[in-house]
Amino acid sequence: MPVLPVAAYASQAWYDLEQARIFSRTWACSGFVEEITEPGHYLAVQDGLNSISIVMGEDRKLRAFHNICRHRGTQLLRAVGKTRKMIVCPYHDWTCDLEGKLRVIPDRRRAFAGVDLDGLDLKPAAVARWRGMLWVHPSADAVPTEVDIKQIPPDCLHDPS
Repeated sequence: MPVLPVAAYASQAWYDLEQARIFSRTWACSGFVEEITEPGHYLAVQDGLNSISIVMGEDRKLRAFHNICRHRGTQLLRAVGKTRKMIVCPYHDWTCDLEGKLRVIPDRRRAFAGVDLDGLDLKPAAVARWRGMLWVHPSADAVPTEVDIKQIPPDCLHDPS
C-alpha cells in the first residue's frame, strides 16, 4: 500500500487540490431526513468548494441548489432553518421560490430592463435520501447515491455503543 507524504496531512496546497479534485465532485452526507420535514425547511452545507442548500418545496419535494444568488454570488441560506415561501437574497433582495425559480428582482424595470429571467434561477444540484441520511452532489444530473455508497457495510452505519 502506498504511503502518503507528510504534505498530504499538513499542506494547504494539498488540501486545496483535494477540495477541487475530490470533495467538490462527489456525493457528501449532509444531514438527516428528519432535519427537513416541512415546506420551507432548509439545510445549508459546504460540499467541497460548493455551498449547497437542500430545501423542501411546497409540494414536499426535496431539492438542492447551489446556495448562491445568481446576481452577485451572495450566500442565500445559512445552517438549518425555515424560510417562508421564498428564498430572499440578503444583498439585493432577489427572490426565488422554493423550487429555485427567480420570481422577483426589485426595481427590475429601471435597473434590469430587458433582462431575461429564464437563465437566472438557482443553479440546481442533486439531493438523495439513503438510510435516513441526506446526500448532496454539486451536479444536478449526478448518478444516484446508491451507486456510490451501497458498498458501505451496513454495520458501519450503526452506533457501536
